[in-house]
Amino acid sequence: MAWSGGTYRKSNYSTNGWTGDASLGIGIEAGRHDTQDDDFMNGINSCLNKDGSNAATGNLNIGSNRLTNVAAGTARTDAAQVGQVQDGSYIWLGTTAGTATAQTATATPAITAYTAGQKFQMLVGAGLSSTGSVPTGHTIAINGLAAKQIVSADGLNSSPTAGTWVAGALLELVYDGTYFRITNSAAGWQDYTVTTSNFTGVAPNVISSITTVEVSRYIKIGKIITWELGIQFNLGTGGGQLLNIVPPVNAGASISATNCFFIGTYFADAGAGTLGAFYFTSAGNMRCSRNLLTAQNWVAATLCYVRGVITYEAA
Repeated sequence: MAWSGGTYRKSNYSTNGWTGDASLGIGIEAGRHDTQDDDFMNGINSCLNKDGSNAATGNLNIGSNRLTNVAAGTARTDAAQVGQVQDGSYIWLGTTAGTATAQTATATPAITAYTAGQKFQMLVGAGLSSTGSVPTGHTIAINGLAAKQIVSADGLNSSPTAGTWVAGALLELVYDGTYFRITNSAAGWQDYTVTTSNFTGVAPNVISSITTVEVSRYIKIGKIITWELGIQFNLGTGGGQLLNIVPPVNAGASISATNCFFIGTYFADAGAGTLGAFYFTSAGNMRCSRNLLTAQNWVAATLCYVRGVITYEAA
């Protein structure tokens, strides 16, 4: 192309590797022209277009500058805003569904596999308190993946029992590659209906009625049960020596049937003063002795009291 009268015109002049308009003395070396075209195209290909029409082919170094005004990430491959990380957006599962022993939850964005180190937080759904007087298998399935067992954080992979978490509590789980381990306490005080069995010892008898349950509640922190117990009851005729009570959660092997005594704060009936005690004869049976020092019967046909705080290791 050559300039002529305000317009470009095509020139046929070509000699010795030059192209251009001889009349104007203008020419471009053909090889250099090709090189310049290549350089121009390479420059274009090396740039990221602001409309997103091409992609980077390597890591980007932005020279210690910040990326600002980034949209919130919605996919696992997106960049996250600081606020999303700070707010825990990706580990929050909301309120769980399903059942107490088989909960379900949803992460956003959805996970496609479990990975060791993943941490999630959730609220336990209504009616989904952990259950069982003995360690019971409880699972959680996230985003429809296979259900994984929930265990304690002690490394022993022990399963939950009743009271490990309660409905409405905040539950935090970390996946260890096999199990989801509980890393916080999601317990809370729970009412417990006292269940008694027959007296044993001298003149065995049964409770004719529990007239008042003053307080019966417990809380479970890890494996430790703290049980506040206060009952009033009447015996039939004959009295009885040792009262059996079913604990809210079975005792651990270290204290079951080993005569580990727990002193009651107040044991009384119409008889003489006593030094009452609790102890486990089996994992699921706690015995109340009216007097730790001597075997004394509870007085029949009268109002009796058992009050105390029992702390023990659960199964």
